[in-house]
Amino acid sequence: MRNQELNLLYLQTHLKRVDAFLRQAVNYARAAGFDPNNEFQGLYVADDEIERHLQLDPGAGFWGRAGLVLEPETLSSFYQSLNQIETEAQRTQTPLRLQQIMTAFDLDEADLDILLISLAPAVDRRYERIYGFLQDDVTKRRPTVNLVVNLLGASWLERNALLEHLADESPLIEHGLVTTIADPSDPHAALNNRMVKVDARVVQYVLGIDSLPKQTYTRMVANQNASLNDLILNDPVREIAQRNYGDIVPIFHIYGNYGSGQIELAAVLSRQQQCELIEVDLQALQQSHDELVQAEWVFREGRMRQAALAFTHWETLLDAHFDPPQWFWQKILEYPHPVILTGHEAWEPRGMERHRPLLRIELAVPDFEDRLAYWQRHLGDVGVDPAEIAYKFKLTGGQVRDTVYTAYDLAIGKGQATPSLAELYAASRAQSNRKLSGLATKITPNFSWDSLVLPDDRIQMLQEICSQVKHAVQVYGRWGFKGRGADSQGVTALFAGQSGTGKTMSAEIIAYELGLDLFKIDLSSVVSKYIGETEKNLAAIFDEAAQSNAILFFDEADALFGKRSEVKDSHDRYANIEIGYLLQRMETYDGIAILASNLRQNLDEAFTRRLDFLVDFPFPEEEDRLKIWQISFPESAPLGPDVDLTLIANRYRLAGGNIRNAALASAFLAAADGTQHIHMVHILHGIRREHQKMGKLLEDDLVATYQNMIQ
Repeated sequence: MRNQELNLLYLQTHLKRVDAFLRQAVNYARAAGFDPNNEFQGLYVADDEIERHLQLDPGAGFWGRAGLVLEPETLSSFYQSLNQIETEAQRTQTPLRLQQIMTAFDLDEADLDILLISLAPAVDRRYERIYGFLQDDVTKRRPTVNLVVNLLGASWLERNALLEHLADESPLIEHGLVTTIADPSDPHAALNNRMVKVDARVVQYVLGIDSLPKQTYTRMVANQNASLNDLILNDPVREIAQRNYGDIVPIFHIYGNYGSGQIELAAVLSRQQQCELIEVDLQALQQSHDELVQAEWVFREGRMRQAALAFTHWETLLDAHFDPPQWFWQKILEYPHPVILTGHEAWEPRGMERHRPLLRIELAVPDFEDRLAYWQRHLGDVGVDPAEIAYKFKLTGGQVRDTVYTAYDLAIGKGQATPSLAELYAASRAQSNRKLSGLATKITPNFSWDSLVLPDDRIQMLQEICSQVKHAVQVYGRWGFKGRGADSQGVTALFAGQSGTGKTMSAEIIAYELGLDLFKIDLSSVVSKYIGETEKNLAAIFDEAAQSNAILFFDEADALFGKRSEVKDSHDRYANIEIGYLLQRMETYDGIAILASNLRQNLDEAFTRRLDFLVDFPFPEEEDRLKIWQISFPESAPLGPDVDLTLIANRYRLAGGNIRNAALASAFLAAADGTQHIHMVHILHGIRREHQKMGKLLEDDLVATYQNMIQ
């Protein structure tokens, strides 16, 4: 026999007992003068009816009889049928839903009878007619409280006791299984005159309808095949997840970044407890019409299904003191099945008594080996080794999955069947966290090694920075150097030199070479005159940079990272605290941080000791200036025959940035003149403008000669 058939038979058997009560009640009603053939029945009160009511004692009952009592034979037959069905349910391991409801909400026999009487017209409309007749009012198609207690109570004392089962604190009312509703024509009716209505979702559940109503905040999570072996977890988390807690039903708090596998782990935990899993989006729940009513619905649904509840976005429910609403926390504590809270941050309950343990599970960003396992799982065999990307991009398992989808999108857009390393890099950058852009400016690399003019040893140092990142997997992982050096596996470098000597360009080249995003820190958004604000801004930058998998580029770093001063007043004390905090974050930062300074001597010695690389950018000499002039003009640029770049490089001592600006300005001057070539006069005019921007007067015969030619 199918599960639903057995449950319907069980419900039908219970309703037959209700029918026995109703049959006896109808007989009582007829004896009391109720006439179903009287078309005015219930619309007026006859004299003989008034006289009959006046002769009854107070509390005599609805029909003036002592109460309804079923014959022993009827009860025996009823219980025999129920026992047979329950035996069959045990044999076939079929859960009987009425029994589940009684267990889940701690209902007694009287509660069940009230529920059945209220449920009857929702499953069979013939009960509407019967209830209308018994209540002497054909418009009352639902049982009133008065009808319910008269059907079940044999005396005034029993009927009065039954009213407690419909009080606000009763299980039926508290859990929303039934509600008492006033007639619209009598909104202030006393309890006895209110109608008893069973909740529509309870009706569906009893009838075997398992699908949840369409809600924006709940969904069933498929966990039948959830296995701990399918998850990539570190040992402490795996130990908590696989432990047998016996009769203890803990509350789990799982927190971590997006894509860290919180719901996947929740599915495993609920599966191990042999429970279904209902996911509840607290963010969406708070936006619902009536948060309290909807929350009650969630807990009731979970109890009926004996399911675990996973509340996502836990932080959205907390107030300014990180406390949840007291009523909601109490509901969680009283819930008899597993509760799983998921969020992004650690949380500690305070000032709240509880008898259930709270188990904290942090799903941190996976280490390299676990990230590589995620890449291999989601990417499959496409002929690309993802080890390099797995090391550079600290992504969660969910982010790796999304990245692979994005990489395939990019590949298909190019007409490729599978993604190459280039698409994987682009997808990884696209899927990384972008909140850092609110604290810094993203720089798109536009230069290559050919654009950089520096002494050979400086270029070699820049290439060593790239090599340290590229070969970190081999050195730290395969060769076992992890844990033998600094606290982090990140790279920090100082670029020191005058403005325009190539510091920013070098940072762009490194970012391009490594396939990482480059963010330039806006110091005006970091440094604050208010105590503690600078540290808060720095913390936000480093935290978001770790999630963004980006290179941090602090330009004009000496403005923030100057020498720690001797403490003379409170301002000096707090300035030193800021620098000390920065030193601490630099030591533990696991990414790439590049500091650029115009004045190396302004940097604290404690800083320079902690740097992995220190690259001096010298002011270009004549030979280097000539190279910069030459590469500043594209091959397609129409230089005139009078242009002497050797003379210009020898005569004018400019940094690389100024040279590039002057070259670009000369091209615009030539275009404005309508000439076909860029002449010497245009380049010299651009040089003059660069000197003016630097606040210098250029008194030079060559410039003066060409200036006269322009005029």
